Amino acid sequence: MIGIAALPFHERPARALLALDRDDVDPAFDGYGWARLDRLWLAGAHGWRRRLDDVLVLAMHAADDGAARSDDIELDFAVGERLVRVPASAFLRAWLPRLPAARTIVFAMCNPHRATLALDAGAALHYYALGDVRAWLDPGDNVRLAAETWRMLDSVTTELMNRPGAAISDEDKQAYVGLYLLKKLDLKPADGGLALPVVLPSELAPLDEALQQLAVDDRVVINAKTGHWNLTKQGIAHLGEHIDEAAALVDELDDLELADAIAELRTRNLDVFRARFLWGWYEGELDDLVRFQEQRGTKPVETFWAYYLVGDELWRELARDLGV
Repeated sequence: MIGIAALPFHERPARALLALDRDDVDPAFDGYGWARLDRLWLAGAHGWRRRLDDVLVLAMHAADDGAARSDDIELDFAVGERLVRVPASAFLRAWLPRLPAARTIVFAMCNPHRATLALDAGAALHYYALGDVRAWLDPGDNVRLAAETWRMLDSVTTELMNRPGAAISDEDKQAYVGLYLLKKLDLKPADGGLALPVVLPSELAPLDEALQQLAVDDRVVINAKTGHWNLTKQGIAHLGEHIDEAAALVDELDDLELADAIAELRTRNLDVFRARFLWGWYEGELDDLVRFQEQRGTKPVETFWAYYLVGDELWRELARDLGV
């Protein structure tokens, strides 16, 4: 009998580990091991794309005929001519303490039954996928892992993920803030749109980090003639994908009471907070954040809306709607 700690789980070059050294049109991987990456991109089915730095990638192979569990994934390891099958939770508990420290750990493993993982695994951010995972090598030697949805381990509540009093992680907040700004740049001024200069005035200074990240993601670009940020084709496409997602969400759940809508989202294993943000973003509830505070009876009202957007209170307010 081979113990979990004795499994040959070794460091491998990232390209070999993720099958990026092959010429497959749709690269997949079925091996296992780990690799360090300075940078990694995660992509979701709805256009969500996130840059991660200082990443430890753990590649594992989900058993093709594994049991359909809601809280775990069965993994297969080939040891010589033997096939060793272990639960992902048990494997990770045994191996995570033995691996190098990193700011972010990504589990590159398929999750065919869309299990929800929960594991007290330390201070790093831990991401895992729902559904299949594919690996790609983009221009500039950027490694991208694509899946239907990426989630964080449920029980990780350290300061790196959620500061005391924060409703969501800083990474999720940055993604939502970026989406908020894309909509502002797309709308006409009469409809609540906003022209954002490259050199921001002091009241908009908190937006600079999000705009810089959007530029790195090729979703905004500087207009040399006007000195303002403009949407790129990728930015417009990214915005359109999220508008379509939000419109479908509203059409499907609009007739349900809030509690029923939340229950339906959880039944589908979907991110309830993401749905709450998209709903308010799409319906215009969040277009005027000063008015949003006034309608909610917030005191004192933060009149510099950019500070409210990038702070914690807006996101706590949305979380209160969900009872969390």
